[in-house]
Amino acid sequence: MLSAYGFPFLLAMFVSYVLTPYIKKLAFKIGAIDKPDNRKVHKRIMPRLGGLAIYIAFMAGAIASLEMTWDVIGILLGGTVIVAVGILDDKYQLPAKVKLLGQIIAACVLVFFDIRIEWINNPFGGYYYLDLLSIPLTIFWVISFTNVVNLIDGLDGLAAGVSAIASVTVILVSVQMGYYHVAVMTAALAG
Repeated sequence: MLSAYGFPFLLAMFVSYVLTPYIKKLAFKIGAIDKPDNRKVHKRIMPRLGGLAIYIAFMAGAIASLEMTWDVIGILLGGTVIVAVGILDDKYQLPAKVKLLGQIIAACVLVFFDIRIEWINNPFGGYYYLDLLSIPLTIFWVISFTNVVNLIDGLDGLAAGVSAIASVTVILVSVQMGYYHVAVMTAALAG
């Protein structure tokens, strides 16, 4: 059982470790850099595109470990849209409206592939089925989560560290609940 989750984790970690120096060089080469100013914590030029190394590593771990079902393809495509918008933003500092449009498109990809938040757990027992409200709630959640991670990405390693801790939690809950695909994908993301 551990090897089912350990393999995508270790593969993604290896791919990320190997690719990061190359993507760092690419960031400097194409000008995807963050220059220090009075609003920044760092004192020297920092390369952007860190999400690209994480994305490629995640894709390697997920594709090598999972059958390409409809929902897996939907998650990978939705993630690809988010990463594409992130790369363009790293290079060109996109306006907020353009980034929001990209996030909405990514969320709509998930909805198209029938990946939605369909119910909410009631802390006093039972569940609330959302029916058609699942579509706007899913879109809102994807946009919110994407922006939360983006907001904490200002300090070196903070977003990656918080995301890794969250990923381990999701892995443990997914294994306990029997959601194999979620656990494997999240293991690849944690790597």
